[in-house]
Amino acid sequence: MLLILEEYFKDYPVKRKIVEGMYSRGISVNQGCLYLRDIEIPISEFAKALNVNRRTVYDTIKLIEGREEIRSVMSLIDSAPDICRIAPLMGDQVVTIRAKQGYFSKVLNGSMDTFRKYGCYMKELYGRNSYKDETIIRAIFHKSVPAKVFAELEKIDGVRQIIMSSPSDNPDYLLCEKCLVKICPSKLSSDLQQEEYI
Repeated sequence: MLLILEEYFKDYPVKRKIVEGMYSRGISVNQGCLYLRDIEIPISEFAKALNVNRRTVYDTIKLIEGREEIRSVMSLIDSAPDICRIAPLMGDQVVTIRAKQGYFSKVLNGSMDTFRKYGCYMKELYGRNSYKDETIIRAIFHKSVPAKVFAELEKIDGVRQIIMSSPSDNPDYLLCEKCLVKICPSKLSSDLQQEEYI
């Protein structure tokens, strides 16, 4: 997608920076306004965030809306929620695999085979294979993944690095130990379940 946008904005480096900023943050353009999902974003605040002139942002929006093919792309951009930063707080483990360029499919298939082999309970999976950004596969697991899984992941051809974020990294801030929710899918047992077993 960024290749298409870069081609249209190759002669306008500042406007290309603005469009890439919109795309990477999931901000769409509709009828002269910026939106994050259905919330309108002030253009002046967006300009401050990118450290560009507000006038240039307005000019970029006009350029986007003046070309049907760019307008159709930029009007459909949507942000995807990323719970990877808060997953360890809920007792889940996040495993990020950085792959070498050109090895995305091989690493994805190999890691899925490994997770299936050991019966890992995966809650969410995300992957990105882009020529410009890092090639990553990120998975969120309910509780911890066995250590032998990591040994097998390292053997997959094309794996550059494995990063693990675990609830044990910061045990003082686990939400499921401190929050008021009584029945939570992240808890191993709630008060209600404990009463049933007593």
